[in-house]
Amino acid sequence: MEPEDIFKKRNFSKVDFEYEELIGRNFSNTNLKNVDLKNRDIHNANFSGADLSGSNLSDTILFNVKLRGANLQNVNLSNAKLWDTDMYGVDLTNANISGADLFYADLRNADLVNTNLSNVNLRHTNFDGATFTSIDFTNANYDVKTLDTISKDIRSILKMQGNLW
Repeated sequence: MEPEDIFKKRNFSKVDFEYEELIGRNFSNTNLKNVDLKNRDIHNANFSGADLSGSNLSDTILFNVKLRGANLQNVNLSNAKLWDTDMYGVDLTNANISGADLFYADLRNADLVNTNLSNVNLRHTNFDGATFTSIDFTNANYDVKTLDTISKDIRSILKMQGNLW
């Protein structure tokens, strides 16, 4: 087992990671329900297939992180930095992403049901195939590239609630 794989496929539900170095770690297919990772730097980590439901990732740096297929239901990602993050197929039902920076984030085929995307940066965010239900884009900043990846009905909501960059 490689040192970066020591967290892979484990149950860390409700564990305190306050003094643990998390940059570049492999948490793929790991149970991290209700974990508090607020204000942490976790760039280059792998959370593919992980269960982070109910976790607090507010104000967290998640640059170049793999969250592919992760369960992010009821997660708090408010004010998180999600630059170039792979969120393909994630479940963001009831997630709070308000104020987050999703610059170049990949949200293709994601489930965004009752998701708070108010005040977010959506420049170059890819939503191809994403499912939207009861979405809040209030004061979200977006660009034409982002608009090109969402359906016509959701595009009209984003234009009405958000701001073109």
